[in-house]
Amino acid sequence: MEDSQPRIQPRAQRNRYRLLMNITNIHGLPEALVKAVKNDTYTGGGDISATRLIDSPQIRVLQKRYSKVIVEDVVDRLWSLMGQAIHHVLERSAEDHAIVEERFFMDVDGWKLSGQIDRLLPDEGVLQDWKFVSTWKKDGDPSWEEQLNVLRQLVMANGYKVNRLEIVAIFRDWSRTTAKRDPEYPQAPVRVIPVKVYDDDKAMAFIHERVAAHQKADAGEDVPCTDSDRWKTETTYALMKIGGKRATKVVLNPDDLGEIKEGYEVVVREGSFKRCEEFCPVSAFCSQFKEVKK
Repeated sequence: MEDSQPRIQPRAQRNRYRLLMNITNIHGLPEALVKAVKNDTYTGGGDISATRLIDSPQIRVLQKRYSKVIVEDVVDRLWSLMGQAIHHVLERSAEDHAIVEERFFMDVDGWKLSGQIDRLLPDEGVLQDWKFVSTWKKDGDPSWEEQLNVLRQLVMANGYKVNRLEIVAIFRDWSRTTAKRDPEYPQAPVRVIPVKVYDDDKAMAFIHERVAAHQKADAGEDVPCTDSDRWKTETTYALMKIGGKRATKVVLNPDDLGEIKEGYEVVVREGSFKRCEEFCPVSAFCSQFKEVKK
């Protein structure tokens, strides 16, 4: 290992810049919330962050290209704003045995990869990421696995050992009533979710692959979003009792429904690219999405 000291950039020396975005307030929310969203700052460094690395190269390039004309409403940024509150809580914890809210760097194929960790317990080899999420992610998310394994490699490249990865999920829509009724539902508004640790070779191969994809997109090559990037849902066929509210059977192939008995009907639930249609800030500039809409 080249450096014995962690390559951590002190907070005071980090570049801070405001995100370039045009914020609307179509629902007339309090001005204090609008200002909080508009004054959002991003602490960055390097050529690409771990969060950006695992996401779509196409979206990142389009966001850079159209940053001055992208329009988002304040309601679309609220959950992100609330999630940032977690980081202030972590900074207040002030634990001597923990490294909190620090950014690490690593050189990969000519780019400097960066990643900000939430909480590292060096003595225990535990790396945690704290998230403010919906209860429908109570069992985790594939992107969390990728993100934490990238962060693990960054941390280890700077002299620390990490043998355990965890998500500390704070559920924004947790219901005490539902918890009492459903034992499978989170029984508390916070859950620690263990995350699979990749073999080092697998993790680094993933990082090299993602860096290459983003470099191609930066060079002007077409790197379309994957179905996963677009949050694709398949078209399904639901067998329902006429007048009923719940399906008795849901399948991908209508032939699997068999004979439709009297009093029942088949309801087609059209698949979609949910991120493109509802959540992507650059869908208006995306040729791939325009082709879908045709």
